[in-house]
Amino acid sequence: MTNVDKQLQTGEEILYRARPSKVALVPFALLALVIAIVTIVLSTIVLSKQPDLQLPVLFIGGAFVLIAIGFIVVKLIVFSTYEYVLTNRRVIKQTGMLAKNSTSAQLEKLNNVEHRQSIWGRIFGYGDVEIDTASETGMTHFRSISNPIEFKKEILSATEAYRAMRSGHAPQITGAEKIRQLKALLDDGLISKEEFEEKRKKLLAEM
Repeated sequence: MTNVDKQLQTGEEILYRARPSKVALVPFALLALVIAIVTIVLSTIVLSKQPDLQLPVLFIGGAFVLIAIGFIVVKLIVFSTYEYVLTNRRVIKQTGMLAKNSTSAQLEKLNNVEHRQSIWGRIFGYGDVEIDTASETGMTHFRSISNPIEFKKEILSATEAYRAMRSGHAPQITGAEKIRQLKALLDDGLISKEEFEEKRKKLLAEM
């Protein structure tokens, strides 16, 4: 059980968990690799011309490589402590290893959800999600998370379901969702293939 699980209220359920993507650290790993290659090349050149300078070159290059690797290790440790959780009532953001910092945005006060992805983010499936609420919290940022579009969709779906429940109206089920439910019944062996096809054609005609 994580620290966020202990914060849940009675009747509150976790719908989705998101975490920072480790892919976002790839540029730093590539930087460390480039520095290592440049250091080896320079030390080889220096060795052939000025052997006395080879050791300082290796030392300086090695120091830069260790700094880059150390940065990556620290970021990995920090990332492992981040928890981004969507429940049926709110979105919770918790950070920190020893000292925990937790903020939450209530779904009823949510105004807007946006996502941003760079070119690399679109290629490797990570990006930022921002939530704008009508509370003192204001904007809540979720940086470099995996599958930001999916996280955004889940937040919007949970918000719609929450508001529908509060207003006393059940959320409208789309034709596509009904077909998916039929497919689940077919997979579970609760309806025959003929019944599935008959109902699917009827739903498609109504869409």
